[in-house]
Amino acid sequence: MSESDRHVESVLSALAVLDCFESDEPLRLKDFHARTGLTRSRIIRLAGTLMHKGYLTQDKETSQYRLGPTLFRLSTLLSDRFGSLSARVRPTLVELVASTGLTAMFSVVGGRDRLILTKEEPDQAVRYTVKEGQQRAIHLGASGRVLLAFSRPSLASDILDSLSLSEGAKAALYRDLEPIREKGFDLSESELTRHAFAVAVPVLANTGELQGALTLAGPTLDYSRDKLEHLVALLNEKSKILERGGTKKPVQSAQT
Repeated sequence: MSESDRHVESVLSALAVLDCFESDEPLRLKDFHARTGLTRSRIIRLAGTLMHKGYLTQDKETSQYRLGPTLFRLSTLLSDRFGSLSARVRPTLVELVASTGLTAMFSVVGGRDRLILTKEEPDQAVRYTVKEGQQRAIHLGASGRVLLAFSRPSLASDILDSLSLSEGAKAALYRDLEPIREKGFDLSESELTRHAFAVAVPVLANTGELQGALTLAGPTLDYSRDKLEHLVALLNEKSKILERGGTKKPVQSAQT
């Protein structure tokens, strides 16, 4: 086993505590327990360590935990890498929302997951809702599979090998990526969110490397097979515009 494949269990547990947050809303001890399965005594020790380094803060009156200022400091270090890409993509997402009435998002590879870098949503009461900065399993959903299919083969292989799947499931996933590369898009229906669909295409840099996945998503009542061809064509049109804009440093992964 290489050094990069070794794990420190206590560090993984501490990161699992941080991964419990989906927003800036505070969490209780029982929330961490429910989301990680860790014992309460271990969570308290981990939380104490994270608080000591500023990754968490705690309200003494309510005993609730919030994300700490150290995470904000670290996030600012990524502004050059992701901020310019997000700013360049956002106008395209706004155009996609205006022309389709669907939610538009741009995702990148984030370590071993998919990171939703930028999103725009329509004003409709019934819509597909996501959060910027949200991470999702990369092997699930159209956006994630597009990222895997069009990533560098070595990166895709490393990610797939790291997934907690049976060898049969990994082999099936490997096979599923080839038709996605051939078609140039992927579709998911009621996979990650019930009664919702998503269609995604890759966005490449002017070097040919993957920048991310451009996605339209919405409730299944806004989807039909006849509409799919139009959505794919629209996404491809916008992805080509983004590709022509290019970036000097294509974003392959959020992992440093």
